[in-house]
Amino acid sequence: MSEDLGNIIPDDLYNALIHEDVTITPGKAILITTSDSSGWPHPALLSFREVGVKDRNTIRIKTYSGSNTTQNLKDNGVITLVFIDPTMTYYVKGLAAILQSEAENAHDMLTSMDISIRQVLRDFTSEDEEGAFITSGIMFHNPWDSERRI
Repeated sequence: MSEDLGNIIPDDLYNALIHEDVTITPGKAILITTSDSSGWPHPALLSFREVGVKDRNTIRIKTYSGSNTTQNLKDNGVITLVFIDPTMTYYVKGLAAILQSEAENAHDMLTSMDISIRQVLRDFTSEDEEGAFITSGIMFHNPWDSERRI
């Protein structure tokens, strides 16, 4: 089940978006979904290298400029970011706006966008699911020893 938390990033997610160590392996992946021109959900994976926080109502992401994900966000802006690990599960819905400075830089491989948060849902275990819990999120081998791109 999920609980509607409004449009404010909760403390634990906010801290992860600021402090997640992006140099370790395995790295944590973040599932995102956009909506394509036919209305189909389009999934993609990002890491904490490409996802950060601007303030309690805004998440900043970077996606590859030529990707379907970026095109979908340019077309309609609709996005859901899914944060899952053993300590938290959140579904963050928002609308993307391409940053003007990035839109003017055609040579950049990445496009920066601010996601204005419309709704944060926290997943929790209901009574009939007692004893069930998340044991891991989506993990990947992290070959980079570099800082965030955000």
